[in-house]
Amino acid sequence: MTTLVLGSASPRRRELLALLGVTFEVHAAEVDETLLPGEPPLAAARRLALAKARAVAGAGLTVVAADTLVVLDGSPLGKPADAA
Repeated sequence: MTTLVLGSASPRRRELLALLGVTFEVHAAEVDETLLPGEPPLAAARRLALAKARAVAGAGLTVVAADTLVVLDGSPLGKPADAA
């Protein structure tokens, strides 16, 4: 039997899985989320999601990992500095 693992500390992703009624564990991946120079946002999101999945992968685990980038006019905005 495999264990479903969320490779993220994201409250939204935890909420979505809980709403689906699935049993899962949270293993927050520690991944440097710095974008590479000239890296397109879609490529960055894919690279970071894969890095998160690999960071928590293990035998008997099924890992769900994702990354979200907010893009405005083709440029990623990055993490918000504060609630405003």
